[in-house]
Amino acid sequence: MNSEARSNSISALDNVEAIRMIDRGNMEWMISSFPSLLKEAVTLSRGLALPEDYRNIKEIIVCGMGGSAIGGDLFKDLSQSILPLCISVVRDYDLPKYVGESSLVVAVSYSGNTEETLESFKQAYKRGSRIVAIASNGLLEKACSKLKIPFLGVPSGYTPRSALPLLFIPLLKIAEEIGFPLVGEGELVEAQRLVEAYNLSLTPENPLSRNPAKQLAARLHEKLPIIYSMGHLKSVALRYKDQINENAKMRAMCDQLPEANHNEVEAWEKIDFKELLHVVFIDSRFKNPYLAESVNQLVSTIEKEGVGLSIVKPLGETMLEEMLSAIILGDWVSYYLAILRGVDPAPVRLISELKRKHDERIRYSEKFEEWLYKSGEGNKV
Repeated sequence: MNSEARSNSISALDNVEAIRMIDRGNMEWMISSFPSLLKEAVTLSRGLALPEDYRNIKEIIVCGMGGSAIGGDLFKDLSQSILPLCISVVRDYDLPKYVGESSLVVAVSYSGNTEETLESFKQAYKRGSRIVAIASNGLLEKACSKLKIPFLGVPSGYTPRSALPLLFIPLLKIAEEIGFPLVGEGELVEAQRLVEAYNLSLTPENPLSRNPAKQLAARLHEKLPIIYSMGHLKSVALRYKDQINENAKMRAMCDQLPEANHNEVEAWEKIDFKELLHVVFIDSRFKNPYLAESVNQLVSTIEKEGVGLSIVKPLGETMLEEMLSAIILGDWVSYYLAILRGVDPAPVRLISELKRKHDERIRYSEKFEEWLYKSGEGNKV
């Protein structure tokens, strides 16, 4: 695309009517709902009560896939420097061997029917682990009802990736319930206010000239985004990649610092197709001072090679606020990239088709229901 055509394409981001004609699945509404879902998640979480013996655990394992798992990654990153517990995220059918009676397994599936998560749930039950489940409904809710396992129901009607606040905030409450408070009520309220105000500057009605999400999307248009982050924001880079994949239906890469300085940095010495690349650094005021110097050196190297570079400086005074403000920006960036590519961001046709064909062959839900029918309170099979 020549520069004039590219400029015309980018200017279309200010045509709200045209945007909504492309966004037939109404992803705009789902992303715009992020602040209100944060507030709703806090309210829902207050109703979660766990048995006293759930306090006697040595680690927390969050099980999930895709948009239902990223909340676990955020929880792990946020808790790393605060909680004296091992936090793991399992994106698989099988639990690690160490998971047992002293483990708290949190099964997260927005639909309640995610095959890998149900299988991990079943394994946790067999091993005598404490279990909590978070879902909108589905087999996970059914299993918790029968097996008398704590369950937090969240509203349906969103895509799993846009329901992130409903799947992330309850993890903070779970940690508090077992004696490990991570974020205070006041901090949650302030974070919600910050995200609500910031979100207004990112919506389609706010023009390109004053809209950071549209501006970053314009820089990433027709590029391969390479996203770096650090510390408690490591999983935010993964969120950017995943959102660009699912919403914009385009490739993206991500890595974390300082690890990238021990391997990937070598790839910047001899760069192929540099005109097709654009690097996004998600910065943090909380980064280790030693890392700050490494970041400066890497930025200098990339700039010297003439590769496009954008630095995202999240808003907020706390780690949680940085995390949430960076996420809402990235969600909107992925949305505007979809619009620039002329694709409806909501449907995930290939994911749905893959699941459908797999379900036809495996029929896992039938096998899970058969196991559940044979199971019962105090009768672990």
